[in-house]
Amino acid sequence: MKSVLFSRFFILLPWILIVIIMLDVDTRRPAPPLTPRPYFSPYAVGRGGARHSLRKGGPDSGPGCGLEKRNESRPLPQPQHEPPLPTIYAITPTYSRPVQKAELTRLANTFRQVAQLHWILVEDAAARSELMRTTRKVSVWPVGLVGGRRYERPLVENGKVVGWYTGWRADRPFAIDMAGFAVSLQVILSNPKAVFKRRGSQPGMQESDFLKQITTVEELEPKANNCTKVLVWHTRTEKVNLANEPKYHLDTVKIEV
Repeated sequence: MKSVLFSRFFILLPWILIVIIMLDVDTRRPAPPLTPRPYFSPYAVGRGGARHSLRKGGPDSGPGCGLEKRNESRPLPQPQHEPPLPTIYAITPTYSRPVQKAELTRLANTFRQVAQLHWILVEDAAARSELMRTTRKVSVWPVGLVGGRRYERPLVENGKVVGWYTGWRADRPFAIDMAGFAVSLQVILSNPKAVFKRRGSQPGMQESDFLKQITTVEELEPKANNCTKVLVWHTRTEKVNLANEPKYHLDTVKIEV
């Protein structure tokens, strides 16, 4: 029986010591000084208990004017507006290289999040393009830095897609990168059974398996000046891979990436 009591005592002992220490520390803490709010009576008490107003007579004196309002609300201070942020001037000198436009586009989207930033860019074209907005059914365009080449693109003749300039499996029904086409929402709604397969497609055939369900090559709408301008890049956080880039220029047009 004694062993049981001793064991329980030693279990409770640390907690008892902690409580005693906390109480001791709290009692030693100096109490905050009492600072009663001063009260100023507007009256002076004379003999016989008569009260006289302390306010001197003047143009505002009169019946009831000697009574000072206590606890009268004072106008709150007006909030001060923060000073405007100083403008940051960022100057980006750039040079021609395969990833130039891709990296500048990514940097521009980052700078959009910074307030009061003035970006000065050297050697850059200021033209914008939102060609996918005019897509009637399925539109296509070149993609930069993809397939081991500087770019891949649909080949266009007389406004129609007739083939593919690609570094990998040109025999695919739609030898195009995932970033190289846009589909109208109306086409999606009118083809509810069309799916983009995550499984079941051969490597590199996901785009073709999807597009075959909703369109044909003849119906494709070439954008970006008949697919002769690179406005989209397939970038990665690694050094660009151009293993499939031909040693000599094989395309019929010269495209800047």
